[in-house]
Amino acid sequence: MKLTVIGASAACPNPGDAGSSYLVTHDGSSLVLDCGPDSISKLRQHTRLRAIDAVLISHLHSDHTLDLVPFRYGLRYIPGARGPRVPLWMPPGGRAFLDQLGRVFALGAEANDPFFEGEFDISEYDPDAMLDIGPFSVSFLPTQHFIDCWAMRVRAGGRQLAYLADSAFIEPLIDFARDAAVVVCEATLPIKATSSPESSGHMTAAQAGEIAQRAGARHLVLTHVWEENDRDALAHEARSTFGGAITVATSGVEILV
Repeated sequence: MKLTVIGASAACPNPGDAGSSYLVTHDGSSLVLDCGPDSISKLRQHTRLRAIDAVLISHLHSDHTLDLVPFRYGLRYIPGARGPRVPLWMPPGGRAFLDQLGRVFALGAEANDPFFEGEFDISEYDPDAMLDIGPFSVSFLPTQHFIDCWAMRVRAGGRQLAYLADSAFIEPLIDFARDAAVVVCEATLPIKATSSPESSGHMTAAQAGEIAQRAGARHLVLTHVWEENDRDALAHEARSTFGGAITVATSGVEILV
């Protein structure tokens, strides 16, 4: 199984990067986890849009969903791209979210057609159940964020990847990531301790390192970062709590799981 970082920025894309999005591949099959702004142009550097077996969305914030719009346009209008609908797995409430978002863009001749459903086969996943997609098995865990959000654990080929989405530090994330070879964890906050309201839905690099260390992970990928927070400093902070390999994510980084 291979992880390719498509985008690793926080709420606004960093220069040359994109919003949260990750490509997971195994034996010719592929999943896209989240689809933040500017991610489609990056994703197309690695694969054709129609080659994606499924898209999974962790939560409904725009920095994880906004490029579903150009994804839809690409599936419809890229020369030679027409084909079967791409499965799109949304969190609970995601179908109504897409209906509302689609009404913003469905103008002119498209105004009377469902905006997303012509190109995507839309479902809402059950966070309490395992989701099987080709060689992948995906389980979910609710995180602590400002809206409902779910971490995802992806299993394929005897390997396991934990993508912890957006969250404050909570103990259940440790068991959820237990023995995953690679843990992809946000490091939005720049300091070891903060009283900011943002801390109730995000975490620091040191907290990400603690999760990976206690979970027994081999490799920690720090993501959802701001360009303004020095990457070397983020990695140094994570090393204070984690003894394995550390990568500060940016678009194009590839990691074997």
